[in-house]
Parts: sequence; C-alpha cells; structure tokens
Amino acid sequence: MLKLTLCLPLLALACSKQPPPHSNFDEAPLIVIGVDGMTLPVLEPLIRAGKVPHLASLIEKGVGGKLFTDVPTYSPRLWTSIATGVLAEDHGVPNFSEEDEQGNMLRNGLPFTSNCRKVPAVWNIAADNRRDVDSVAWWVSWPAEEIDNGRIVASYAAQVQAAILWKPLLWDEGIPLLTYPNSLQNDINPLLDEGKPKGPLVKEYNKRFGTISPEWKVPFQRDILFRGTFHADRTHQKIFNNLQNIGRSADLRMLYLGLPDVAGHFFWRYREPEAFQYPVPTEMSDKIGGHIDKAYMQVDEWIGEVVANAPKNARFLIISDHGMGPANVTNPSHPQSGAHEEGPPGIFILAGPGVKQQGLLGLGKRKVGYIYDIAPFMLDLLSLAPGSYMEGKTLRYLMTDEWIANHPPLAGIDYRQGFREATTPLVPGEGLDAVFIDNLNQLGYVDDE
Repeated sequence: MLKLTLCLPLLALACSKQPPPHSNFDEAPLIVIGVDGMTLPVLEPLIRAGKVPHLASLIEKGVGGKLFTDVPTYSPRLWTSIATGVLAEDHGVPNFSEEDEQGNMLRNGLPFTSNCRKVPAVWNIAADNRRDVDSVAWWVSWPAEEIDNGRIVASYAAQVQAAILWKPLLWDEGIPLLTYPNSLQNDINPLLDEGKPKGPLVKEYNKRFGTISPEWKVPFQRDILFRGTFHADRTHQKIFNNLQNIGRSADLRMLYLGLPDVAGHFFWRYREPEAFQYPVPTEMSDKIGGHIDKAYMQVDEWIGEVVANAPKNARFLIISDHGMGPANVTNPSHPQSGAHEEGPPGIFILAGPGVKQQGLLGLGKRKVGYIYDIAPFMLDLLSLAPGSYMEGKTLRYLMTDEWIANHPPLAGIDYRQGFREATTPLVPGEGLDAVFIDNLNQLGYVDDE
C-alpha cells in the first residue's frame, strides 16, 4: 500500500496566498451545526423537561423534525453526502478507510481524506461563488482545502481527533495543513493548547460528567475515550466561536460535534438497562446512566454560546446524520451498547429569518427530508443554484411565502465541471493512520478482525 505522507513543500504551497474577503451576499448568514448521532427519542424528553433550552428555543422559533438517512451509517460516508448532496458512490468516501471490492475495509487501508472526494463540497461551491465560508472539524476535511474567501479548520478523523491532535511527540510539529489559510494555525494554537488531555478542560468535563473509578475497568477505559471526544468538540466549538470574532462574519459557517454519538455508543446499556438481556450493575447505571442526556445538555450549552455570539439575523440549521438506539443487547462485552446500523432518522432544526414557524412537528408529520437534501438547501439559503447532479432537493417548503416569493428557484448547475481530480488518501504524519484505525477499534466503529 502506497502511503503518501505530507511534507514541508506541500505545506508551503498551502500558505502561498490568502485572498481578501469579497462576498457579495447581504442576506442572513447560515450557521450549520452537525451533531453526530443526536436522536429525537432522547432529545424530545429533554425538551419537555426544560433541560435543553437553546435547542428548544430554536425549535419553537422555527421548525423541528426528523432527517432521514441512508445505510450503511458510516460517519465519513454520511457527513460527506450531507456536504455534497450526492450518494457515496458519487462522492468517493464510502467508509472510514479504503475498501476492497466487496465493500470491506482493507486491513492496511488508509483513512479517506479530503483529496479523495470526487465532487465539490458546499464550502467549495459557496466560496467559488463569492460567499465567505468558515468550516470547523467536518468529517474528511483534512487536508484543509485551499478555497478563495474561506477559512477551514480541518478534521482528519472527527470522533478520534483527540488521539491525533494531542498525540505525544506530535504536538511540537503539529498536523500539517490543519488550517486554511495556514496563518490561521497561529490563531487556533492557544485553544488547541487548552484542549490537551490534561489541560483546563478536565475541570469542565468533570463538572458535567464526574469521574469514574479505575476499579470499573471497562467504564473507566470508555471514559478516557469519551473525555477525548469532549476535549476535541469543546476545542472546535471554541475555535468556531473565535473565528466569528476574527476578521469578518462568514456567510456560511459549519461546525461538527461528535459527543452525542460517542455517548450513545458507550453508555446506552447504563441509560436503559432493561433493554439488555444481561445484568447491568445498578451502581454503574446510577453513576453513568445519565451520560447520554448530559452529552445532549452539554451540546445544547455549546450551541447556546454559538447563538449568543452569532449575528442577530443569523439563520441556524442543526442536523444529525442518523439517530440511535440500544444495540448488541445480548453481548455484554461489545464496546457499543448503542448503535444505528438500521439507519434511524436523525434530527433537523431550522430557525431564523424567513423560516416558517411550526415548532416541533406532530407525530406522523416529522419527516422533513433526507440527508441528501441538505446541500442543495444550504445553497438555496445562500441564494445559489443547486447542483444539477445532486441526489437531494432543496427544502424551501420550510420557508415563508414571502421568502419563497423573493427567492425564485434557480436552475441547477454542474459544479463538478473544473473540480480537481480525486487522488489516493494522504497521511498527515508517520503512523497516524494506524492511530486512527486503532482508536476506531477501541470505539467499536470497526471490527478488529
């Protein structure tokens, strides 16, 4: 397997230019927050209990419902479809890492990276059409792409980002091409430093989730990995908010958070022990059975900070790639007790200027659309034409009659024309592909067989 590791000449190429802002868009900015694995069966009771006030407020002011997904529910596959509006076979990121002809991950396959993508993402399209763009931690966004009028803080591996960002011996040199423009690295370094595993975020985590005794071996090990996700998410959320205050406010701002997904995978047996066909220790259920709800509450708090820091006329789109429920109910040793193999729907929340106020849609009426509809809808909200090749359709029916009248539909454009060729996966540093696969194994995302 040919392994392409980045080097300094390529790094120098990425910082060769930094175009000045030149947006000609004067309407409501769009803030998109992707929350992996957030599911309405968990969220709705928290809304009723008043425990997620910021998400509840957005739904009350706009609309909330279900976003239907596709299978298999691999995170890189789905989030890339959300960003491109096309099927996995068309965008070129079908899994976490390279596959064989049967669709199984190769034992020594490299993780997919942004250069493997065969079609432009919404950030490419928006930036090419005079829209300012910020994107932070989206799946398969490393290496950070050079886009006019945009700022990218890339993610090599999203839910295992902590194991890579703060890997010992890597910190001094850092991950190349983590940001575009390269100078943005200097702005985010202090926040990356705060996010280190033994940094100040430890107190934040402990305040929300508490600590677990090493005597509980399995929960203790899961807590270590869950802490890493918390540190990565919180760091990216702080970076996202900080970008709002640096230079200019972007027309399209995108942030990925993975905490609810990891919480669901790890802690469902403790949240709902009656769903499992083996005994779950009561003391463990009492201690960590609330971790999933707390993860939702934590994300709600972070979203509240984003809302408070955003322009007053901002439009918000909160989505998840899939839902989740109890899984592996007969296997107490499986690392995942929550999963989503059957493709349960995710959540959809939209609020802001021009959004028809409907609140949480009633039972039987909650299907808003599909993951493939998100990219064309984002483009529509930015007054840009959809991709003529996109699988999904815009969700403009959620907008007011006045907005629709003032924004007539635009004919589709083939944005693939002139887009760079897809190439084989890159590796940001020696051995980091192995770190990626090892951590996915620990998280239970892939089999170790």
